[in-house]
Amino acid sequence: MRATILDKYIIKELLGPFLYGIFAFTAILAGSTVLFRLVGEVVRYGIAFDDSLILFVYRLPNIMVYTFPMSMLLSTLIVFGRLSADSELIAIKSGGISFYRVVGPVLIIGFIVSLVTLTFNELVVPRANV
Repeated sequence: MRATILDKYIIKELLGPFLYGIFAFTAILAGSTVLFRLVGEVVRYGIAFDDSLILFVYRLPNIMVYTFPMSMLLSTLIVFGRLSADSELIAIKSGGISFYRVVGPVLIIGFIVSLVTLTFNELVVPRANV
């Protein structure tokens, strides 16, 4: 199947909110879970800043496994909400393109994100937790 202009447009629209979601959700989860515990350990045991930064980086992959699916959901909701608000979905439907055809690129990107998440969880997270 050849990528059409519509496919490229939807994928381009998904990319921005997806990357924003990765950074935002990672910052929120890292700040609320890892950072509080790490600051407590730094104060309690007197860990140096360099070592605490390394510990923080090693704990990030475990959090990022959760942020990939959440970011995909966020980007999908933002893109289809914007397409609906700007009446682009109506224009697409009036052009004779089915809604399933519009959802196709999102499903493919979602499947790729789930494979990347699975691979990340199986290869990177165990090495970071050692």
